[in-house]
Amino acid sequence: MIRLEGPHMGLNDSRSTNRVQMWNTWAVTTTETVDHMIGWVAEVAKGAPGGKLKNVVFRCHGAPAYLQCGAGITRSHTSKFSAWKGLVEKIWFSACQVGYITPGTGGAAGPANGDGNMFCCEIAKAAECYVVASTELQVIGVNRVLPYGHLDTYEGLVLSYGPGGNVTWSRRYPSTYALPGGGYHQNPD
Repeated sequence: MIRLEGPHMGLNDSRSTNRVQMWNTWAVTTTETVDHMIGWVAEVAKGAPGGKLKNVVFRCHGAPAYLQCGAGITRSHTSKFSAWKGLVEKIWFSACQVGYITPGTGGAAGPANGDGNMFCCEIAKAAECYVVASTELQVIGVNRVLPYGHLDTYEGLVLSYGPGGNVTWSRRYPSTYALPGGGYHQNPD
């Protein structure tokens, strides 16, 4: 488990069967626009102790350069994160493959397609904060609610992007993979 410093906010997409619990937790519906999500997080941050959020967690399904949160977040939306300048210190993408670069896509945005490296880099630069994302499949179980203020352990390669868009650290956790006969091998928390 990864313990996050508060105040923190969690955005749980309604299509994900797993949930985070934070100082402020939002159940995001499929109709929420990117503008509304960005704007609401900014408002919550302004009202947080100290006038900002230490951590914002997106708990949703993902793909390279894509978050299935609300109506969906792609590279065409990365500049909108500039509304978080000075309001958010770190963004965590608790979603599959967001930081992965799909070979041969030329960086095209969209589900299962894209340059996750540029997606994360552009968000970090726009928000002037840190962004953490994995390049691999994430499996945390079904219908699981994580303890307050915690994330589950990532699987595979995890990258942290700094406010300038550069990779500030990386860590390789054991990967999740399918087992013969069904099921998955995954990290224990």
